[in-house]
Amino acid sequence: MAPAETPCSKLIHRCLGYVLVVLLTSCASLSEQVMQQPADWEQRMAQNKQIENWTIKARLGIQSEYEGGSFDVHWQQLLDAYDIRLIAPLGQGAVQISGDNTGVTIRLANGRSEYSDDTEALFASMTGLSLPVAGLQDWLRGMPIEGEAIQHASWNEQGQLYKLEQSGWRIEMNRYKSVGAFELPHAFYLERDDRPELSVRLLVREWRPQASNPQLSQGGVEY
Repeated sequence: MAPAETPCSKLIHRCLGYVLVVLLTSCASLSEQVMQQPADWEQRMAQNKQIENWTIKARLGIQSEYEGGSFDVHWQQLLDAYDIRLIAPLGQGAVQISGDNTGVTIRLANGRSEYSDDTEALFASMTGLSLPVAGLQDWLRGMPIEGEAIQHASWNEQGQLYKLEQSGWRIEMNRYKSVGAFELPHAFYLERDDRPELSVRLLVREWRPQASNPQLSQGGVEY
């Protein structure tokens, strides 16, 4: 015969049951995603495409099998032209990435400088790390790279792009915040199937967009 439950044991069982329900509910909400494209998705993309210039301050972490690093990021974009500074901690120097849609120049802290028409390949060859600068110009605005095939896409319950597979990368974007008239992601997690040891994490601290319509550009988030 099973021992009778005491008031204390009943309370413990109820508490454990409550905790389990909360955990299951939290896990369900975290994994919820909408596979079907939202009805207003084209309208959302058209609005975010108006962000033509921006300033972003962020924290970047890159980890591969043998190399890794963390950087403060200062990103300035003016139409197709960009200037990105990756500043290493403890005065270890900075990497400057300056380019446009025709090519890019990368300068390392030791003064070495090279030019290429392939930003990602040049960055990898000079630093041993991988950073999809071209893709991030669109992903930062919460949308896919325009004109490139999409292998997979899903949205959150608010109709914002949540997961994306494109250009060889798997991207998860979340922590959307209102910035002016825009809803923009502030956390990005990137991986590649062909390089399972590689992970890229970008956490935006300050997002200051400038749109073609100045009335949409007001605002900024900093924390």
